[in-house]
Amino acid sequence: MKRRPGYFFVSVLLVLFISKVEWGNWHWDLNKAHQSDSAPKEDVPLQTIYKSQRAEESHKFPLRSKAAVVLDTKVGEVLFEKNMEKELPIASLTKLMSALIFLKTNPNLDDTITITVADARGSGRSQLKAGETFTLCDLMHASLMSSSNRATKTLARASGLSPSEFVACMNRKAKELGLKNTFFCEPTGLDEANRSCAIDCAKLLYFALQDSVIGSILNKTSCEFVSLDRRQRRHRIGSTNKLLFSSLNVRGGKTGYNGASGWCLGTLVEGEDGKEIVAVVLGAPTKYTRFKEIRSIVEWAIRGNVKGS
Repeated sequence: MKRRPGYFFVSVLLVLFISKVEWGNWHWDLNKAHQSDSAPKEDVPLQTIYKSQRAEESHKFPLRSKAAVVLDTKVGEVLFEKNMEKELPIASLTKLMSALIFLKTNPNLDDTITITVADARGSGRSQLKAGETFTLCDLMHASLMSSSNRATKTLARASGLSPSEFVACMNRKAKELGLKNTFFCEPTGLDEANRSCAIDCAKLLYFALQDSVIGSILNKTSCEFVSLDRRQRRHRIGSTNKLLFSSLNVRGGKTGYNGASGWCLGTLVEGEDGKEIVAVVLGAPTKYTRFKEIRSIVEWAIRGNVKGS
């Protein structure tokens, strides 16, 4: 029996329709995947570093901090180090990665969000209260400048990623940046299981400061903003990085502390000759020791004493 020509055309149209639906679903699934997987890879600085002979031999600075590194970013040369690959808790240095992941979701920083009781619970003291509403930009300042844990948790929630997805992105980014001794389990740094090492933290800080938003925030000594709820409380926050108030030309930095990590600090300093120095100290015994020790090794590096006799 002969088939009518109409059957053939109907069959063809049906096949094309099914194919189109399947292609559309597949294409939609690709769009759901992280755009970084298909987008061109970002330029990652400091992929290649080397340790100078002087750095290996120098005992000029018997630091009390558990680990430290001074890195010349122009050539990737380690000028000084102490246990630079030793894994240690890094406390709020974690927030550098959290900021990168949050910004990777392409947020509108003028959007607003309200801090919830869950955001505030277990986050330590903060002048930002549950129920207050802020712009995402203001919360970025609070997270990076004054190390507000509840601001950081609120930003992670605002990203649209689940807690597990956000942390997975943090660890994936660490891998992309070549941070071999770095692992994150949450975005604030409160958990001592967030671990890294001095050289990884130096790379992370330098990469984070290439972002214009993060760089501009970490260069500020203070800022003011007002909550956008009915209370309209005025907030003034200051940077915890006291090196910003020194004579050094500090382009940015981040502090960290918890009971397990001790006092931590990473900073980027520019010398008069344009030399960029990234320095990190982890596990300092006191708040002021971290500033004193990092300043001494940075000033030494900037003066060029690493090339001295």
